Amino acid sequence: MGAMTEPATVFAEPRRGRPRSADADVAILAAALALAVEVGVRALSMDEVASRAGVSKATIYRRWSSKEALILDALRSAIEPVGAVDHGSLGADLRHYLSDMTARMTVSRGDVLPHLIEVACYDPAIRTSLDDWVRHRRAPLLAILERGVERGELPVDTDVELLLDALIGPFVYRRLLTGGAIDESVVERLLALVLPGI
Repeated sequence: MGAMTEPATVFAEPRRGRPRSADADVAILAAALALAVEVGVRALSMDEVASRAGVSKATIYRRWSSKEALILDALRSAIEPVGAVDHGSLGADLRHYLSDMTARMTVSRGDVLPHLIEVACYDPAIRTSLDDWVRHRRAPLLAILERGVERGELPVDTDVELLLDALIGPFVYRRLLTGGAIDESVVERLLALVLPGI
């Protein structure tokens, strides 16, 4: 009787950590933004985010290095910039854009953005991420102004970047500093002041 052969042993490829779950990401981002609005970024606890999202705190820290980085990603995922618009004229496009922005800014977001701006002053990674977020949100308005130049509705030498700042600045100033009214009347008065006649 011949010698029995040992059954072949199959060695499985070692697993390298759990795969990243898209569902977990969505739950974490939603929980973080909701808590930031409820209690503010300063009082936000990663333990509470983890509890509300149904994940471990380690799961969060594998994805985000700080609560500010997490909140910035939550803002990016939850608040889309005003979409591309072309009504055929600069005036119509600007009224659409600024009215949409006005509606969004009347929805309370707690201290989320002011806190992120503060942290960005001394955290280069947050500064870079915040700059990218701002550029992404400026793009639709920049396109409107550049199209206005192409149509001849604005002079060819218009500094569109500075004009964009002049249009957005009053809203940000009122939202973050003075608490002044932000409504449709502000849109019309601002356009009459900055771009009379459109």
